[in-house]
Amino acid sequence: MAEKTTIRRLARRFDLKIVSPASLTIRRKRRGRGFSYETADGVQLKDAQELARLRGLAVPPAYRNVCFAADPRAHLQAIGEDAAGRLQYRYHPDWTLVRETLKADRLSGLAQALPRILRCVRRELRQPSSPRRFALAAVVQLVALTAIRAGSEEYVREHGTRGATTLLKSHLRLNDDEVALAFKGKGGKTIRKQCRDADLARALARLKEIPGVRLFKYRGEDGGVYAVRGADVNAFLKAISGQAISLKDFRTLTASLGVLDRLGRLEPAGNERGRRQQIRQAIAPLADELANTLVVCRTSYVHDSVISAFEAGTLAKSGPEARSPLARMQLLSELLRSKGCRPGCARKSVSRGAAGAAEAMAP
Repeated sequence: MAEKTTIRRLARRFDLKIVSPASLTIRRKRRGRGFSYETADGVQLKDAQELARLRGLAVPPAYRNVCFAADPRAHLQAIGEDAAGRLQYRYHPDWTLVRETLKADRLSGLAQALPRILRCVRRELRQPSSPRRFALAAVVQLVALTAIRAGSEEYVREHGTRGATTLLKSHLRLNDDEVALAFKGKGGKTIRKQCRDADLARALARLKEIPGVRLFKYRGEDGGVYAVRGADVNAFLKAISGQAISLKDFRTLTASLGVLDRLGRLEPAGNERGRRQQIRQAIAPLADELANTLVVCRTSYVHDSVISAFEAGTLAKSGPEARSPLARMQLLSELLRSKGCRPGCARKSVSRGAAGAAEAMAP
């Protein structure tokens, strides 16, 4: 709920109106070799400026059931079905500003709170205050080390795909302090991850002893066995950090720090095509790590300030000095601040404890 309120506030800042897909009332109709555009009342649009706006959204001709927003400041401008029947979306260009500002806000909060989060998690794994918090801490540690998705009950029901909170015991292999995962993730991809952490390995071994096929469960005070949910973990993160942090934010931090490290070692190419190629090559390993496409990794997980700093040449100047985890975290915090995240969210210098936290997150 808090995030939705923040999104609405940011949308107002950028003069955008949040709309639902059902409110897109202008329909595209095939007319000979081209298209006409009709209102909900069946009136064909003739205004040249309005037609230019709709055509400028570049919705592919092959898309079916295409609808457009009548309001030029709607955050969602068009939807349509591709050949596979999947809904595709076209957003207002300024919606990127909303997303990047929100991403900066959350990233900065996580960068500041990370040492405190991981200290608390480590303490719960070694000396649990309750079975529930022990299981929640184990989920956080696993995601921090592997950057896998949080998991969703809906995706389990509809697609049979899994993430951290919905893993089965059969997806886990333990060998001393080595943790190995193999499971079907979002999009049907086989996800394989390995990490080495003695506390986590011991915790997972204990969790496997609880009856049931799920890995992350706990015994309640009534003796019942309960499965961990993503919302439970996010509430735990908020409680120990004092900020609205989610498991997804760990993936965003992993991607942004990883791309910053790779681009910081390069001199930007002298032309736009060369720079785009460098950016793609820097993002590709992180996209693989997150099991995403290049486009999704770039738009959803890598903050734009990292890309902008590389293109402007500022990463090349500061990159050699940002080899340590602490230095990279500090540089990312500075870049986020320069992009105008919320007042105070990244103005404190990143604590030295973040160095160990960043190292702990490295798979």
